[in-house]
Amino acid sequence: MAKNNGNGTISEEDIKGLTYPCEFPLKMFGKNDPAFVPAVDRVILKYVPKPDWISSKQNTSSNGNYLSYTVVIRARTRLQLDEVCAAVTVCPAVLMAI
Repeated sequence: MAKNNGNGTISEEDIKGLTYPCEFPLKMFGKNDPAFVPAVDRVILKYVPKPDWISSKQNTSSNGNYLSYTVVIRARTRLQLDEVCAAVTVCPAVLMAI
C-alpha cells in the first residue's frame, strides 16, 4: 500500500508502477463507535461511486475500544486516489489512515 506523506496526498515514488484503473485498499482506524463506519462511508462515497467498492472489512481491537475499517476501491485516476486519501485522512472520525 502506498504511504501517506503527511498532508493527505501520496508521494510520486510511493505510487510508481500503479496503472489505472487499479484496486487500492484504504485502511482507517477509529473509535469503536456505531457512527465510525457510516462517517467514513460518506466521505469515500464523495469520491468513489459504490459500484467501484470492491470489498470492505472491519476488525475490532482486542480490548474492543477501536475499529479498523478497510475498503478496497477501484481507483480510476491518480487524482481520484489522491482526493479520497486526503479526505479520509482529515475525516474527524478517523484517528489514523494508511
